[in-house]
Amino acid sequence: MVQPSDEPEPPHLSDENRWYTEHTALLISTIKWSLLGAAAGVCVGEGTRVFLWSLAASSRLTGYFFAGGFKPYYLLPLALPLCVWLIRTFAPSAHGHGTEAVIAAVHQRSGKVDWLVAPVKLFATVLTLAFGGSVGKEGPCAQIGAAITSLFADLLRLKDEDRRRLVICGIGAGFAAVFGTPVSGALFGIEVLYLGRIEYAVLSSHASCPASWPTWSAA
Repeated sequence: MVQPSDEPEPPHLSDENRWYTEHTALLISTIKWSLLGAAAGVCVGEGTRVFLWSLAASSRLTGYFFAGGFKPYYLLPLALPLCVWLIRTFAPSAHGHGTEAVIAAVHQRSGKVDWLVAPVKLFATVLTLAFGGSVGKEGPCAQIGAAITSLFADLLRLKDEDRRRLVICGIGAGFAAVFGTPVSGALFGIEVLYLGRIEYAVLSSHASCPASWPTWSAA
């Protein structure tokens, strides 16, 4: 009488095919997001370099033209209405601090951000700081990074979910390039969207922040 064997049953051909299919899809996805994240990170890093250069240049210009007793912040009541007009006319979605706008775009519009937000937010922030206004870099860099990567997604005709993920990479890349903190920038991009939890699905595509290292180090 033949006794039943305790050896495990060899894998069927269908199981092997599924294993190869799953790992091939994983490899393709990894390569895809490595390339997309790296390209987006370089674009955002270059945009942020322009932002930082503009801040430094505006400080030098105001120091040169207002070297006497007349201070640049005397003209702040004129500069602020100009900034408001620019934003309301050309990019209404660029109003406010900036971070809440990109969070809303990621959750409500699949990361769709008007590309005009980048130059308008850049110019308005530089103008405000040049004349002594009190604004930070976190919000503008998040909006600039989101706008650049949203335009990048439009050019590549990515799906909504892919656009959303790429815009999150842009947010982290902008933060990393402005403050020179690539790891913190990557974490910022995946944790700022929610309260108390992290967007783990975007971790695999966060090659954008390391890709921006050369840009912030040279800025």
